[in-house]
Amino acid sequence: MKAVRLHGRGGPDHLVYEDAPQPHPGLGEVLVRVYATGVIANELKWDATYQTKAGNPRALPIPGRDLSGVVEEVGHGVTTLVPDSEVYAMLDYCCDGAEAEYTIALPSELAPKPGTLDHVQAAAVPLSALTAWQGLFEYAKLVAGQTVLIHGAAGGVGVFAV
Repeated sequence: MKAVRLHGRGGPDHLVYEDAPQPHPGLGEVLVRVYATGVIANELKWDATYQTKAGNPRALPIPGRDLSGVVEEVGHGVTTLVPDSEVYAMLDYCCDGAEAEYTIALPSELAPKPGTLDHVQAAAVPLSALTAWQGLFEYAKLVAGQTVLIHGAAGGVGVFAV
C-alpha cells in the first residue's frame, strides 16, 4: 500500500509518500480502507506521533488521526462492525495513523459515517467535534438552559461548539 511516513522529526519536510506494509487486523482490531484523512496542524510536533504508548520510538510512523473510510476486514472478536460499513474515526495518537491506504482502528474509535456527509467532510469532524464536546459537557458541565460564550466560534473547534 502507499502511505505518508515520517523519516525524522521536525516538520513536513520529513514526510515521504512511499510503499509501506499493509496492516492486518489482530484480535479486536478493524482494518479500515481510508477514503479521506484530516490534517491536524501541529501533529508533527507531538511526542506521541513518534512514540509507542510505552514511550519507545516508532520507526517510520504514519501520521493522521482523523479519517473517513470503509471497514475492509474485522479481526477475531469484533462483533459490532462488518465489512463495507462506512465509518469515521479519531485514532489513538501512539499508533500508526490514517495517511495511508489502510489503517488499523479499534471498534471504540469508529463510528458510523453520517449519510449526510461525504468522506472528505466526515474526515474533518472527529478531533474538532470531540474537543468541543469535551470542553462544553465533560469539563464545563454545561446543561440545557445555560448560556455560554463561544470565543473563536469561527475556528475548527468553535464551529462545533456553536
